[in-house]
Amino acid sequence: MNYQLKLWSMILLLSIGLLASCSDDDNDSDPTLTASELLQTTWNACVCDYDADGKEVVHEEYLIVEFLTETQGKSINGEGSGDPSAVWDLYYYIDGRIITFESSALVGNWTVIEKSKNSIVLQSYRPEKSVAILTKLY
Repeated sequence: MNYQLKLWSMILLLSIGLLASCSDDDNDSDPTLTASELLQTTWNACVCDYDADGKEVVHEEYLIVEFLTETQGKSINGEGSGDPSAVWDLYYYIDGRIITFESSALVGNWTVIEKSKNSIVLQSYRPEKSVAILTKLY
């Protein structure tokens, strides 16, 4: 009987330890961004503007974004801009999850929604919902 009590006690302790270590805290963190992560990188960007309901894309614009320093870069407008291709100065700053662009098709405050080594998804309201998908070239 004493052996069974010890066995059940051990199983109970292991179960409690296992449950305590299985936390999903890692999945609760919001993605953040730093200027050093973008430094001297080049990205394809697709900016999608949605309708008032936020369900259908009403305009798409493509551009290339080069982050040359921690606050400056270049943007090259492409298809959907309505303008001939041109290179524009880009000014930006980052505060945690928010990246603010002061020029280009990305002008405004954007929230980092998803981030991986080769992709960043940003969302903004200008005033309707806009989503920018950046795919790293190099």
